[in-house]
This record gives sequence, structure tokens and C-alpha cells, in this order.
Amino acid sequence: MPGQIRGVVFDMDDTLYLERDYVRSGFHAVSEQLPDSGRAFSRLWEWFETGVRGDTFDRLLKAEPQWATRVTTAALVDVYRSHRPQIELLSPAAKLLAELQAVGISTGVLTDGPERAQRAKVDALGLKHHVDMVLMTDTLGREHWKPSEAGFIWMEEQLGLSAQQLVYIGDNPVKDFIAPKRRGWATVRLRLRGQLRFNLESTTVGSAAEHEVLSWEELSTWVWRWLRCETN
Repeated sequence: MPGQIRGVVFDMDDTLYLERDYVRSGFHAVSEQLPDSGRAFSRLWEWFETGVRGDTFDRLLKAEPQWATRVTTAALVDVYRSHRPQIELLSPAAKLLAELQAVGISTGVLTDGPERAQRAKVDALGLKHHVDMVLMTDTLGREHWKPSEAGFIWMEEQLGLSAQQLVYIGDNPVKDFIAPKRRGWATVRLRLRGQLRFNLESTTVGSAAEHEVLSWEELSTWVWRWLRCETN
């Protein structure tokens, strides 16, 4: 494998930035639509911290029925997905992307999720200035979210690289690595404290990344070893 890798493709959510920061940003935007924004945010964040997922806005309107006369769950979801997120690239992520660009290594981002929300994140992070290609798989159709291979085929074609020349770096051990492994990509799970899926384990051998790292420093070491660009 060393020396073969010519392109590095990243997942976005909870890889290049912490997804909890996006959730916090979205909850602030939603709370501003309600009569008592402070109470609304406190409830939402408390539930999030205790593991509530999926029905948070329904819970909020049930807990505060007087607000349900002014706004619907669908409207709150729309605010959450369309708001301009207050998120930033993790500083070691920005550093590694800049270093890869400087030595001519192809870079990309391949991310799942509703297109509108993902586009807002891409814009907020300024990703188009940091990588060569960005693919929001929702633009191909919901059926082409991971673990579909379609996005990885698209990335190979756009970067002009074979599967054996590419590595995919993500955080989700259930879906991120199935398709790239099938195609012959190298795969790395970046497992950081603070990620929403930090404690999640792979369910099958096929879904597990080939390598797992616990810090950006360790990830950078792997990448430069593969590229034979390590500096001493």
C-alpha cells in the first residue's frame, strides 16, 4: 500500500468538524423561533446530551404545548436544516488539507445527508477552498447515500484515480467503510472523543475500517507514511 495512495477523501460530519457543534448551532437557530429561546435551547441541549435523537422537536412541542399553536415540528426541522451553521474545520484537519494540497495530492469530501443542510455545512466550512472535489451524495439520489458505491465511483472518476490509489477517512463504523472497502480503497476510522459515534462499534467485518486512529496526529502519520512524504 505505501506509495500507491494518490488521493485522500474525507467524510465531513464528525470527521472534519465535530457534529455536536452543528447540533448546537441548529438548536440555537430553532430556539430563536420560540417565545422563550433560553428555555427552549436548554431543553433541547439537555435532551441531546442524554442521548435523545430523532424526535427532539416533537418532544419540545409536547413539553411546551403553548408553543405548538405558533409553530410546527416540520417548521422547526426546516429551520434546523436551512440555518447557516456556526461551525469550523478542526484546526488539524485544516492543516493536513493544506499540506496535502501543497504537495499535489488529490483531496475530496464525500458526505451523506439532506442536500440543503449539507450544502450549508460545506459553505460554512469553506470546503471548496480546501479540497479538489466535494460530493453530497444526496445530489445523486437518497438511494446513493452510503453504503452505496455510487459516490465512490463518482469520486474516482472526478479525481482520475483508481480505487487502489485512494483512501477514505470517516467516523461511522456502521456505514462509512463498506462501499470503499468493496471497491479496494484503503479505509481509516478517525475515532475522536466528542464524536457522536465514538462508542459505536462495527457490526460486521465488512463494515469495519482497515485502520483506526485516535487522533489527528496519528492520522497524519498514517497518511504521510502512505504518501512517502514524511518529513523528519
